[in-house]
Amino acid sequence: MTAVTPAGAARIIYLDEPTYITAGFLACLSGLGSVRVHFDRPGPQETVRRLREADVVLVEWTRLTAEILRAAPTVRHIATMLSATDQIDLRAAADLGISVSHCPRYSVAAVAEHVLVCVAALSRRLLPAHGAGAAGVSHRYVPFLGREAHEQVLGLVGTGRIGQAVAARGRALGMRVLGSNSRCSPVPGIEVVDLAELARRSDVICVQVPFTDATRGLLSAELIDSVRVGAIVVSVSRAGTIDLGALARRHVAGELGGVALDDTPADLVPVLADVPNTLLTPGTAWYTRRSRTENLAEVLSNVRGFLEGEAVNVVT
Repeated sequence: MTAVTPAGAARIIYLDEPTYITAGFLACLSGLGSVRVHFDRPGPQETVRRLREADVVLVEWTRLTAEILRAAPTVRHIATMLSATDQIDLRAAADLGISVSHCPRYSVAAVAEHVLVCVAALSRRLLPAHGAGAAGVSHRYVPFLGREAHEQVLGLVGTGRIGQAVAARGRALGMRVLGSNSRCSPVPGIEVVDLAELARRSDVICVQVPFTDATRGLLSAELIDSVRVGAIVVSVSRAGTIDLGALARRHVAGELGGVALDDTPADLVPVLADVPNTLLTPGTAWYTRRSRTENLAEVLSNVRGFLEGEAVNVVT
């Protein structure tokens, strides 16, 4: 990879509404080129206008379609602030000679902790127990019978960085850990099985895979129907990786022990929110103080790598 412009001459834009940004980050970025930060979420026409004034683009919210990318001939690199890249048409970017980097490491520990916190909360039925306690109920036990971690089989859909971090934490609690990945590749400390076997054997199923064409609908209705009665399902992946209609149907019927989702389609929110032992979060699995800081450091490394002619976290 070659640098798009000499160091310090690149036009760098932050395309849309930063979740978190610091003066130190902007100072470091300014050392690499001219920087402009936009604090809103632009529509398609405004997106194109901004892109036409940029060589390097930092993006968080905006969907960059093939049509938009074709209308922005000066852009040479897109640095998404996310670990996911589903908001960018990667094939179009490659065809246009635009490299794309992402941030695969900054939130691994935070997301893994989120997963285990959800597992613990659902296994011990803390949400319905809190409702009872808040209503003044005292010393009532039967509806809130929980399961301890060491009694359960933890099934990981995805055994990458986050999956392995979840596995380590699960093993520390005495859980037996199964895992499934696209190549059935061995992973230390995880018994790798196919997805169908994982769905049948697991007491807790945790989903942590990127959303791609290959993972769209990965947990099909057929697989969800094979999940054992009383199992817990936790997902920090995009909603599109799971047939959430099938999941909601089983949960509403009382066949699942609990469900935690970090991305839920609007039409299913009222359906699931009324079911006891359901935990819906608004995409916050990654959001900790440390993750915010490490996110900016990873983005800065990606941009600097591009401008210095070295591929850092580039998606192919």
